[in-house]
Amino acid sequence: MNNNNNNKYNYILLLIILTLNLIFISPILCSIKVKNNVKSSDQITVSGISSGGYMAVQFHVAFSSMVRGAAVLAGGPYFCAKASVITAQLDCMKTPELISITELIDATEFAATSLTIDDPSNLKNSQVWLYSGMNDTVVVPGVMKKLVEYYSNYINNDNIKTVFNIQSEHAFITNSFGNNCTYLGPDYINNCNFNAPWDFLSQFYGELNQPSLKNLTENIITIDQSSFIPIEYTTITAGLNNFAYAYIPTSCKNDKSLCSIHVAFHGCLQTVATIGDTFYTKTGYNEIAETNNIIILYPQALETELNPKGCFDWWSFTGADYASQLGVQMGVVKSMVMSLSN
Repeated sequence: MNNNNNNKYNYILLLIILTLNLIFISPILCSIKVKNNVKSSDQITVSGISSGGYMAVQFHVAFSSMVRGAAVLAGGPYFCAKASVITAQLDCMKTPELISITELIDATEFAATSLTIDDPSNLKNSQVWLYSGMNDTVVVPGVMKKLVEYYSNYINNDNIKTVFNIQSEHAFITNSFGNNCTYLGPDYINNCNFNAPWDFLSQFYGELNQPSLKNLTENIITIDQSSFIPIEYTTITAGLNNFAYAYIPTSCKNDKSLCSIHVAFHGCLQTVATIGDTFYTKTGYNEIAETNNIIILYPQALETELNPKGCFDWWSFTGADYASQLGVQMGVVKSMVMSLSN
């Protein structure tokens, strides 16, 4: 009963925040949108695991005019946490029967009317790839089924692919690196003889060239992520590392306009401080990117007192607008994408 009351309170709080945004902020936001609009030919795709999965959904929904595909491993529906860490840990990880898709659709539509996210009708032609391990004990499979229900409100089912039949634990899934498929623990990358990036990038971009046999580390660049953080934030309050990383295919080094852009969000306990370069060198993205002209951007979260596991913000530790275009992490990632596309 108390949890239901909290959910109602959080939902009402969201409506108040979005209304204030509509009155005071939307005119400013509109002018920014005109200046930074992304051409249709520059549309990007995103993916993420766990908190990165939730972040991928947030970015997809909030910037649906520029994101044409999303791959989500062990994430959940947009605004699932409703700005509450308790809801995040209970409803959105362990107890999916408490998730009301009707409420989340209402919140999405209201955010759109306040101009804090793009028109959800943009989602119609998106490609969505969803993965849930049968043995996942961290984000149980029912949560991902709720994400299917959420996306089905906006996207034709033919454009939604689900992979729910692999007996994996909570992890990013590869076919060549990581722990045993049913293992739960660091670095939360499991070898299940299944190449997840190949599967979802094939859905987004069509028939792909075979991955490179080499992982060309010299093609990985370091990005000063802190330079994209608004002046009113620090790396700590934004929950973002000083640096992010990107893989630039050899053929795109002199002309990035030749390449598509894909954003890969790591999960909790997968930052560079925790697992080094493992996520951005061992998950299989770069080998595919090299032979298919895809730039891979790897944003980096930061461990802080409010975010001790280095997750991306999907429950409001950076502010109540975390899931909208006004969210600091959302804005930083978009700015890095724009920088790479120019």
